[in-house]
Amino acid sequence: MKVVIAADAFKDCLSSEEVNEAVRESIFKIDPEVEVVTAGISDGALDGLDVLKRWGREIEEIPFKTTDLMGRPVDAPYLTTNYKKAPLAIIATASTAGKHRILPSPGSFIRATSFGLGTQIRDALGRGAKRILILTGETGVSDGGLGLLQALGVNFYDEEGHLIGRDKNLLATNFKEVRNLESVAQQFNHVEIMIATNTDRPYAGYRGAQRTWGMDKGGTKKQIEVFDKRMDGFFMTVIKELNLDLRDVAGLGVDGGIGGALAVLGGQIVPTGDIMANLVGLPQKLEDADLFITGTGKISHHPQTPHVINQVLDLATKMSVPAVAICGQVDNSMRHYPNEKVAVFSIQRRPSSLRRSMETRYAIVNIKIVTRNIIRLMNMARAEK
Repeated sequence: MKVVIAADAFKDCLSSEEVNEAVRESIFKIDPEVEVVTAGISDGALDGLDVLKRWGREIEEIPFKTTDLMGRPVDAPYLTTNYKKAPLAIIATASTAGKHRILPSPGSFIRATSFGLGTQIRDALGRGAKRILILTGETGVSDGGLGLLQALGVNFYDEEGHLIGRDKNLLATNFKEVRNLESVAQQFNHVEIMIATNTDRPYAGYRGAQRTWGMDKGGTKKQIEVFDKRMDGFFMTVIKELNLDLRDVAGLGVDGGIGGALAVLGGQIVPTGDIMANLVGLPQKLEDADLFITGTGKISHHPQTPHVINQVLDLATKMSVPAVAICGQVDNSMRHYPNEKVAVFSIQRRPSSLRRSMETRYAIVNIKIVTRNIIRLMNMARAEK
């Protein structure tokens, strides 16, 4: 029997690799003859880089020094590989603009910038990247991605005609003029930018970046209102300068509008689960598999914004591989999950506090127990055949 394991991290509890190892050990205790193949999976951000370093094919880490979202020096390495016969750079927005680098407040909200991310993209271009994958998520910026555009050469001017300097949240400067937008965009005419996200939030408006995540990033109601208005104004400039209307494109609100700035450069939204699965070779590993086991801290079902776990479960189903998901919590929305060829198990064995449930050793024991029962059920089904 061949079993493929590809789990997401159990956030703040276990890494993808730790979950995989717990499942693998449990399988071998039941049946040491089973062929076990592992792969990592992630919904992006810094975890995504770790997963790809461990399970990606021919991955190279590029050391890089730049500035974080507050303008402080930071080491922000990114990855390179070949993908579809072309050089690919893989950059996590959280490596420079991660929310973990700040204590969100109104002060950080008006200062945080995506400038550092732009310097990473510029460096990748200089190294010959023909494809750039941006792993989104877990950022503390709300600058509409204007900082990254500035780092790439777009100039912003204040009401007195003065050039605005770097490492500032441009939405807080009330800039009045944008120059070089078209020439910078043309630099990416022959570069494919992939924006890995599962959100459907647009750039601006009542469902946009500011109104969805602004308060979580420290913004006040007034700041959010002002920033949203200025982001809408920037997209009007894009329409005028580039004849490109991106206002209703789903997903561009990700990471405080970074998705929108990347779309101005030609970036396209790609489902995180799909691109991660391809980069770790999951489709190839699922060939001839008898069982697929994945996992995550919490599983839910939201058709418009599917989680990476739902996407890899769908992949296994399309390849006619029985699929199982294990998780710390099964959201009530899973009652409506339409895939009848997928089984979902919570690892919880008894009522316990969240703190207790997230203890590393306790979670590992629970994962091993539920895995043991899954393999026993599989063996019983195979015996009946």
